[in-house]
Amino acid sequence: MSNRNYLARGSKPYQYYYFHCIIPKDLREILGKSVIRISLKNSDYCYSKIIANQLYIIAQNIFEEIRTGNMQDLTLEDVKSILRQKFKQTIKHIDLYDWKTNKWSPAVMKNRVKEIDVKEKKLLKRLQNDFEGTTKHLAKEVDKILKDKNLKPDKNNYEYDGLVSRWTDLKVLRESWKRDLLKGNRKKEYEYLKELEDKWKLDLFIEEKIKESQPSIEVVPSSSPSPLFSEVTPKHLELMARNKRRKETIGETEQTYKDVKELLGDKPISEYTNLDGRNYRTAIISLPKNRKKMKQYRDFNLHQLLDMNVPEEDRLSVDTQTKLISRMTSLWNFLIDEYPEYVTHNVFKKKSVTVTSRKAKDKRESFTDEDIKTIFHHKNFLPAVFETHKNQTIKYPYFWTPILASLMGARLEEICQMRVADIKKVDGIWVYRIREEGKYNEEKTRVKNPYSERDIPLHPELIDTLKFVQYVKYIKKLGHERVFWELKQRGNVFHRSVGKFFNEKYLVKIGIKKRGKSFHSFRHSVETHLTNANVNGRYIDFLQGHSQKGVGGNVYMKGIRIDVLLKDCVEKIEWDVDWNKLKVKW
Repeated sequence: MSNRNYLARGSKPYQYYYFHCIIPKDLREILGKSVIRISLKNSDYCYSKIIANQLYIIAQNIFEEIRTGNMQDLTLEDVKSILRQKFKQTIKHIDLYDWKTNKWSPAVMKNRVKEIDVKEKKLLKRLQNDFEGTTKHLAKEVDKILKDKNLKPDKNNYEYDGLVSRWTDLKVLRESWKRDLLKGNRKKEYEYLKELEDKWKLDLFIEEKIKESQPSIEVVPSSSPSPLFSEVTPKHLELMARNKRRKETIGETEQTYKDVKELLGDKPISEYTNLDGRNYRTAIISLPKNRKKMKQYRDFNLHQLLDMNVPEEDRLSVDTQTKLISRMTSLWNFLIDEYPEYVTHNVFKKKSVTVTSRKAKDKRESFTDEDIKTIFHHKNFLPAVFETHKNQTIKYPYFWTPILASLMGARLEEICQMRVADIKKVDGIWVYRIREEGKYNEEKTRVKNPYSERDIPLHPELIDTLKFVQYVKYIKKLGHERVFWELKQRGNVFHRSVGKFFNEKYLVKIGIKKRGKSFHSFRHSVETHLTNANVNGRYIDFLQGHSQKGVGGNVYMKGIRIDVLLKDCVEKIEWDVDWNKLKVKW
C-alpha cells in the first residue's frame, strides 16, 4: 500500500482529505456504484493517512465477504473434478517437458535431471521444515481455481484440507514422473492414475474402471491451464507492434524468444523458476556472437554450441548479454501483469544489481584534438576520398559525413538519411531538421527516440567555408530527394558503406584505428569539447538528441531558440583544422 491512491485531497477552501476507493469490477453491479468516496473532515496528512489505511483494509474485507457470500461450499465431487483436471494438466506437462528436452545431448540430459532433483529436494525440504507455510503457499493456487469455479475457499472445510493435501502430493509426484520420463521409463496414462488411486482411494474415474490393460479414461478439459511459453510470446510481440516498436526490434525479440525456448524448453509459464533465469544467464555467456553468419557456428544448435569451447573473442559482448536479459525481463513483467494467477515474480530479473566497470582500454574513446587534425588534414583526407579508389561510385558521402559529424555531433545514420528538404532556414538560420516521417515500418526517415527529433544549426564553417548549403541545392537541382543519394539502403539503414569506409579503411590507413575509436567517436569528441568549453550541459544534450537529464528537461528544452543554440553551443565547436584546404568543386 505504498501507493496512496486511496487518499486524496479535496479542493479549496477547506482542502480536507478524503478516502477514495475503486470498487472491483465484479462487485460493481452488486453494490450499484464504481467508487467509494468518504470525506475524512481533516486536513492533517498523517492523521488522514492512518484513517485511510484502516478504511482500505475494512473495504477489502467487505469485498471478500461479498464474494464469499455468493460462493458455494466445496463438496467431495468438486474435489474429484478439480483433481481430474489437475491430473490431466500434469500428464500434459511432463510429456511436453520430455518432448522439449534434447535427449541427443548428454550434457543437456544431465542438466535437466539435476534441475528436477534440485526442485524436488527443495520442495521436500520446505515441506519437512515448514509444512504449514509451504502448504499455505500451495493453497493459493487451489484458492484461485475454486474462485474461478465459484466455490468457497473455506479453510475450515474438511474437503478443502483434503484437496490441498492431494494437490501437494501431485506437486511432488510430478517431479519424479518427469525424471522417470527423461530416463526412458515411460508409463501409460492409466499407470500414473493407478499410482494416485492406490494412494488416495478416491475413484477419480469411477465411470471408467481402471484396468491393468488398455483402460479408457475420460478426458476432462482443463478450465484454467497455465499457457505455454510459445502461446504467450506472440501476444507480447503483438503488444510491441501496437506500441509501434521497430520491425527489426520485434524480429530480434522474436528470435530471442525462440532461443529461450530452445535452451529452457517450451514449458507452462507457471513452471519457470529462478533456476531457469540463472541457467539462461549462464548459457548466453558462452554463446558466440553472429552465430548464424559465422561459418564455424552456423550449422549447430544452441545446446551443441554450449558444449563447444567458444573462444572469448567470439562470444557475445556484455552489452548484448544485457540486452537479451532485458528482453526476457520485459516479457516476464508483461506476464506478471497479464497472467497474475500463474506468474507472480520475475524469474529473469536478478535481485542484486551488477555494475560492470569497464576498463579504460575497453571504452569507446573520443578523438583527441590531434586525431581530428590528422583525420581532416587535406593530404590525408582528400586523397583517401577522391583518389585512392578512383573508380568508386561513392565519393561525396565519404567526404561530407565525417565533416558533418565533427561540426554537429549527430549520429552516423542521422546524417546518412538526410534529405534535401531537411536543410532549411528557421528564424533566418540554416538548420538540419531531423524528424521521423512516414507510416509505421515504412518510414522515410527515422530517429532513435523522441528526443532525437530536433533542429541542428549548421556550423558557420559548413555554410561559409565549405558551402554545404550550396551543395544541397545542387543535389536538389539534380532531382535527388536525399542529399547522399549514392548510399543504398541496406536493411533499414543507409550508413553501412560509410561506416565500413571510415572505420575499416581510412582510420587504419592514417594509423588512428585502435580499440574504442570509430566514426561514433565524433559524438564523444563533440560532447567532450563542448563540456571543456563550459557549454550548458542541456544544450549539449539537445544538440546530440539525448534524453534530457533532470526534472522537466524534456519539456523546457523543447523550446530552446535556434539562435541561442547556434551562438552558445554550435559555434563553440572549434577544431584546429584548416577547412579552406578541404574545399572541393562538385
